[in-house]
Amino acid sequence: MKLATGQSYCPNCGTSLQQNVAFCANCGTKITSPHSQLQQVPPVYYPMTPTQASVATGAYKAVIAVLLLIIVLLGVGLYATSSGHLFSLTGYRYSLANPPNAQSVQPPNTSTAQPPYTVIWNSCGGSPGSGCNMSSNGWREGSVPDTYDYFVSFTSTVPVRVYFFTLGQFVQYTVCSGDVNCVSGYYSSLPATTSQSTAAFKLAEGCGDYVAIYVASSTGIMYPNISVKQNAAPFITGYCAQTGGG
Repeated sequence: MKLATGQSYCPNCGTSLQQNVAFCANCGTKITSPHSQLQQVPPVYYPMTPTQASVATGAYKAVIAVLLLIIVLLGVGLYATSSGHLFSLTGYRYSLANPPNAQSVQPPNTSTAQPPYTVIWNSCGGSPGSGCNMSSNGWREGSVPDTYDYFVSFTSTVPVRVYFFTLGQFVQYTVCSGDVNCVSGYYSSLPATTSQSTAAFKLAEGCGDYVAIYVASSTGIMYPNISVKQNAAPFITGYCAQTGGG
């Protein structure tokens, strides 16, 4: 036993004990250590989950977005070079299997239709004579009716050039955003001018495959007075004669 004063006594006979004795001098009882050993409690271990360093998610998202864009562009480019005709941003150009040859732009051996003509274009949404806004980064187009002579007449504040493309050539021109260098084969055109008077286009007399494109050299206003008159040729003409269709 152990008192609060720190003095030890024999647990059997109560005899006062000296410090660090193994047996009681009175009764011989074996004495345990006078100072109880404190049970050592192992320290509690709290495993710590290592904190993951913060990731700059914005930078990673940007890299992923760029990679996805590259994959998409590669896919579009592959599709464009295969059997598909999807337009892309990878420099794709629409190709023609049988572009017009030099013979296809020769006017047919027929007389030009005589007036009066039927006016088919003299305004752009406003009143006749109000003019059409033109710019150097755009164009205006209109189809040329099959079996008709097509007469070009206009005045303009800026020079305007007129191209006559087949439908395939028009697709090439459109895909390249108005770059005439993309157009393959031969085509008819009128030189750039601020005034054109009844220039006749005759290739559509026996062919329904033409579009007229009006391109300005800069921003300005064109005042069109485009007219037509039926003058059917007794044979196929222009590009249709080359391809064997009418």
